[in-house]
Amino acid sequence: MSTTDEHRIYDNGTPPPATAFAPAERATRAEVEAGIAAFVEHPLLRALLDATSSSVIVLNRERQILVGNAVLMAAFGVDDVRSIEGLRPGEALGCIHSWSCPGGCGTSPNCSVCGAVLAVLESQRTGECIERECLLTVQRGDRLEAYELHVRASPLTIDGRTFTIVGLTDIGPERRRSALERVFLHDISNTVGALVNLSRVINAVAPPDLGDASRRLAVLTHRLQREIEDQRVLIQAENGTLEVACSSVAPAAALASAADLLADHPVARNRKIEILPRGDVPPVVTDESLLVRILVNMMKNALEATPEGGSIRAWAEHACAACALSVWSERAIDPRVALQIFKRSFSTKSGRGRGLGTFSMKLFGERYLGGTVAFTSDPVAGTTFTIRLPT
Repeated sequence: MSTTDEHRIYDNGTPPPATAFAPAERATRAEVEAGIAAFVEHPLLRALLDATSSSVIVLNRERQILVGNAVLMAAFGVDDVRSIEGLRPGEALGCIHSWSCPGGCGTSPNCSVCGAVLAVLESQRTGECIERECLLTVQRGDRLEAYELHVRASPLTIDGRTFTIVGLTDIGPERRRSALERVFLHDISNTVGALVNLSRVINAVAPPDLGDASRRLAVLTHRLQREIEDQRVLIQAENGTLEVACSSVAPAAALASAADLLADHPVARNRKIEILPRGDVPPVVTDESLLVRILVNMMKNALEATPEGGSIRAWAEHACAACALSVWSERAIDPRVALQIFKRSFSTKSGRGRGLGTFSMKLFGERYLGGTVAFTSDPVAGTTFTIRLPT
């Protein structure tokens, strides 16, 4: 580091430059090294920093870097942690605004809207953990790179000295994936909707020799439309943006609707769905669409576990101030599989994109419908999945 650089990043006894936002004052080199030593004397802190999956830096009260972890160095191409000691975060990461003013990172007008600077300042002021989002543009050689970061700043006191720990998580890939999902599902839903309408027209005017093919086309396009909608609803449910529309629902009708949706599904080929009467079960106030989705997944799982020629059973009953809707199959679940049955992405089948059926039952049934979803399984009695909804 040149003498000129040292004069910029350390207090050299001259008045600090003017600032347009955060304080421009800096610590001396000796003060920075003393702060670093405080961490060197606590190896457990160093180990904890390197154990996290987020980029982490530790700042002094002047917002200068004392320590950076291994994830930070890998994510932002820092070869040697010593090279960023004494720098402020934007200076170390290459923010294009970091030296817009002589005071460096935090002192330009652009810094007044920087989530990282705002989080650090508020954490120092309140002594609390503060979270913000930061849109960071950095210079990498002759090109600019954009980062979307989640910033978490929290205070840490060691031997009477207070520091700020800053965690940086790159949320850009997640944001881009979410945007792509929304656009993709919207566009493909429109296309499939047009196909469904066209298939209905074809089915209505098709000559007798094409009747079976046109009917099959209508079934397949409708199934594709429903699977796309299922994926959209699952994404909304996981994001916490799903809206529930409750109405009075007859349990027997919900079971019949689920069975009808599976009538032409490959898993139902040469297998039978029996809806058992269990007396008069009063209606329940719930979201019918979500309830039917849960029952469809229960029935699909049961059918997949049933050999050709076999059957599954479904019924509704009133039990303990709740409406219980159940689906039974004769095969028991392996005990080791049973321990993971509701985990997201867990599946006993090969291939990607599986393991969401039982997970979505639990998600929809408990978080959004306010019920409980469970199962029982043993070699003699078979397997029964049940959703209980309050009445």
